[in-house]
Amino acid sequence: MPRGQHGKGYNTAQATPQHNSTIAQDVPIEEGRRNVVPNFGGRRSPVRWYIATTAPSRELSAAASIRSIVMTGRRAGETPFLAYVPCEFFWRRSVRSNLRVPRREQQFPILRHYLFLGVIDGLCDETLAVLRDRDIDGRNVHGLVGILGSPTLGPLQIGPVGMRWLRDRGAEELAGATNRTPIGAIASGEPVRAMSGPFAGFLGTFVSAAQGGTVGVISLSMMGSVCDIRLPIEDVERAA
Repeated sequence: MPRGQHGKGYNTAQATPQHNSTIAQDVPIEEGRRNVVPNFGGRRSPVRWYIATTAPSRELSAAASIRSIVMTGRRAGETPFLAYVPCEFFWRRSVRSNLRVPRREQQFPILRHYLFLGVIDGLCDETLAVLRDRDIDGRNVHGLVGILGSPTLGPLQIGPVGMRWLRDRGAEELAGATNRTPIGAIASGEPVRAMSGPFAGFLGTFVSAAQGGTVGVISLSMMGSVCDIRLPIEDVERAA
């Protein structure tokens, strides 16, 4: 029988307790918050599209507010408005106390301070009055700043070329072409920005992906010398 340090025998074995861990799962955008791509219709569609400007960082909330408008008065019960904000989608992971938390899907407008406004049968005095509605502090309740147009003609409708561009953006988003993570679409030599670590915010050149595509290698030029750094692939962003 084996003996301990002080000569006392022991015959009971103790097993180290096992600790099972669960791998964190990716967290997608909640369905109610995900950007909505409307049906733009064809040339004979009764919806007329305009370009509106919004308050800073209010593009998506303004679009949601506009889509929820229910008319009163002569058009009581109607919801004549559509809204679209072209977005890109990323999977981002935060670092807290050196512990990795689940990746979260995030959406960012491609055009800051702009949204595309669709109105069935076009804008009129009644629909414009609803869009201009203000709160007690004098701020637009929908987060709108204005609608592009001219002093004499008023709000200007988007033409055929603009509608073709808008339909292409919507089709790309529905097809998943605006999902920017994983980042395999970045080509070697393309300008990128580091989003974490001591070089966060630095601009560099994308070299390659490593470790099965989970790590991005970036070349940085600092004080006349060039060095390569490695970051999680979700922390590598295309330079705007």
